[in-house]
Amino acid sequence: MRAAIIDDEKQAIASLKMELAEVKPKIEIVGTANSVESGLKLLSEITPDVLFLDIRLKDGLGFDILSNLSNFGRFRVVFTAAYDQYALKAFKHGVFDYLLKPVDQEDLQGTINRILADSTNSNFNLPQEQVDHIIKLPTNISAGAKIALNTTDGIYLKKIEDIVHIQAYGNYTKLFLQGDNNPMVISKTLKDFENLLKPARFIRIHTSHLINLGHLESFHNKNGGHVVLSNGETLPVSERKKSNLMSAIK
Repeated sequence: MRAAIIDDEKQAIASLKMELAEVKPKIEIVGTANSVESGLKLLSEITPDVLFLDIRLKDGLGFDILSNLSNFGRFRVVFTAAYDQYALKAFKHGVFDYLLKPVDQEDLQGTINRILADSTNSNFNLPQEQVDHIIKLPTNISAGAKIALNTTDGIYLKKIEDIVHIQAYGNYTKLFLQGDNNPMVISKTLKDFENLLKPARFIRIHTSHLINLGHLESFHNKNGGHVVLSNGETLPVSERKKSNLMSAIK
């Protein structure tokens, strides 16, 4: 079986490659890409048997790739995502599948088994009503959902609701969790997290700060404007972001 992987995180691609090396039958990785643009280029050159496709990429949704392919319908697509979302699990069926990152070996083998068991079905096209659902899925993060966080010493799964705020740190970010005084340093930009967590009621209040509205205790106009969060931290609110914050609070 020939597989391609499209994901905007090098570590996620490397991890999935390692897991695919252990499944049976043997999987040949025929190409990887890290964006909508490079993904379209890759799939214009090859047609794999199965495509492992991240739902959210740095320049759009994974579905943006599928909707612009000439060879869509000639291979299986397995969506991957960094957060656990109940609605996505409804799509575990013969045509499309879904895996939570970091990918579990047993779940991955189960996906491969389902593809092999349904090899007689050559029509891989997805009904339009399911296409519409997939586009909407990232806007409905469920309560208790978790996010996969890549650090220098491993991958950690944390509840999104436990994230108090996220701070820019060059090309990295510092992520502050409820009940933990030591921030996690993550190899994502603040913009990446803003796009990913907007459906979970996270809002940008400053060039350097993204907060979880669920942990907002108060807003004050003094000294240019600042917020107080559930962990006791006080963060500035920029003038440009103040109106968005007020709208979100109301």
